[in-house]
Amino acid sequence: MITLALLTCIVLRAFSIQAKVVDSFDECREFFYKNTEPGGMDQNAKKICQMYEEGGPYHYATLYSVPHRIPLYSAYTLDPDCSSTPGVTCDNKWHVEPQISQHQNPTNHMVLEKDSDENVIKGNQSISSDYNDTGYDRGHLNPNTFQYSEGRMATCTLTNAAPMDACFNSVHWKRWESTLRSFLLQKLVSVHGSATAYIVTGTVPNATERIPQKGTSGDSGRVTVPSHIWTAVCYKHHTDDSESFSFSFMGRNQSAEPGISLMRVSNLNDRLSELYSEQSKTPQLIKIFVDECGENNKLNMIQEMFQKLVNLPVNEGVKMSPDVQNMLGALKRIVSSDSISSKSNVKVRKMTSNLAFDSMHDYYTVTEELKAFSGISCLLTHAKPLDIQDELRKREVSEGSDAVECLLVPEKQKTAADGSPCSSISDSGESCECKTAGDTKPCCSSPCLYHDSLEGYRCYSGQTQIPCSPPYSVITYKGERCMDDYQCATYGCDFYWCWTGSLPHNWDYCSPPLWHSKAKNWKYCHSNHACAKYGSEYKWCYTDDEGNWDYCCTSDDCYSAVNDQTCRSDHLCGYHGYSYLWCYTDDIGNWDYCCKDCH
Repeated sequence: MITLALLTCIVLRAFSIQAKVVDSFDECREFFYKNTEPGGMDQNAKKICQMYEEGGPYHYATLYSVPHRIPLYSAYTLDPDCSSTPGVTCDNKWHVEPQISQHQNPTNHMVLEKDSDENVIKGNQSISSDYNDTGYDRGHLNPNTFQYSEGRMATCTLTNAAPMDACFNSVHWKRWESTLRSFLLQKLVSVHGSATAYIVTGTVPNATERIPQKGTSGDSGRVTVPSHIWTAVCYKHHTDDSESFSFSFMGRNQSAEPGISLMRVSNLNDRLSELYSEQSKTPQLIKIFVDECGENNKLNMIQEMFQKLVNLPVNEGVKMSPDVQNMLGALKRIVSSDSISSKSNVKVRKMTSNLAFDSMHDYYTVTEELKAFSGISCLLTHAKPLDIQDELRKREVSEGSDAVECLLVPEKQKTAADGSPCSSISDSGESCECKTAGDTKPCCSSPCLYHDSLEGYRCYSGQTQIPCSPPYSVITYKGERCMDDYQCATYGCDFYWCWTGSLPHNWDYCSPPLWHSKAKNWKYCHSNHACAKYGSEYKWCYTDDEGNWDYCCTSDDCYSAVNDQTCRSDHLCGYHGYSYLWCYTDDIGNWDYCCKDCH
């Protein structure tokens, strides 16, 4: 009998989903791009390496929040064999993690929820009854359809599930998951195993929404409902970085108009940082992947794949005047009208759209997305405190010096990478060449986008990444209008400028497109006076509308010092016992001012 009991125990454990609460993700770091977990998340959350059989391989990694009783994210890779096995339903196979509720519990694997002590388990994690009669599903972060064989069953754990609105989960989010799976499978199969698709799917806890709701059976308010669900993807080619790419999408966890939108991972980082900062009431800096993972590659391909899913709900933060609404409605009526025969020759030849932003941060975020996924730029046309004339404009534009207006134009223009006008362009796929008045210059085949790691703008000229000058402004740093065919650009110089009148003498400096530049007095530079020399020997900028200025850094990170200096990696920008920000810039004691307190 003893032998039989022991054998039964071994068999039961062999067919249990296993998981291990760990101090570090080192044991399952293969599920993170470059073996590096996302940064900026709750440091007190529990780290779980998810495993199916005891002693078997790990299948994914999860960061679990005990206060919220939901996972903050699950990190996983897409198994190329996932299409060869039928799907599974969790139904009565949901599991829980004993070590989440009892840290000293010797059971280092998950157990079936129905075989566990509910009163013990629910102390620190959710249980299935929390979801009863709430309208929320136990929504997988790591979808079982992305895994193969036993890896699918390993997703049936409540540490991999969060409350998702039933319609959002089964309709909206499912469509995006299915499209993502098909897209990545096609890419992985085409390269015969020469790439890995790293995926992180996560939640944004809602500070005010919890289940079970009051008045329902069971304890109320135990489990936090996420306000948003997001996914970040890094497709990493093993030998050719030009074939690597990344992107992300995020939506509101609601049935009506969830607004799931496609974006670059850097913009997801910014958005998550904002949402987590609002939730925690303290500044948060989220970084999903350790670097960009080719986020500026293959943008057209990604946009084309997800285009059918991209909806454009009316955002409450976007205000349109009645005239604009009427014009937009009229255009929609024309292009979708059944009264116009397919043989009719109706052409929409030109549209002009001006946008107004309260801040340079909003302008930069929106316009980089427009360039990346729509091929549209927004040229600054006004960057001074705006003259508020009516109630609508008071709602649309702030009175502060950071408010700007811009004009939508095609991002890809007949110019070289440095902005020089071209008489002709040849883009063969291998390279892009621009014929100017007396020279041949490289041109951009892809959008000119800012790269944080390079602290500058880059595009691809055919297959080669090159520096570029983005189309961004038609006004000088003094607010004077540039000539129509000579918007702000470098034109081969190491500064931005434009012609303002008759050639060749009337020109002036432009504010460079460095939207995060900051003065050493902690203040951000004026919206149309980013950090630059403007003919001086040092870089400086105005910090308000009253003519106050200071030395500046071109970025607000922990390593940037004034005059293009870089702080030592072991001596980040800070006060270091003084009343001003500074850092050492070399190993022999030289120092300079910097612009962000990183201590």
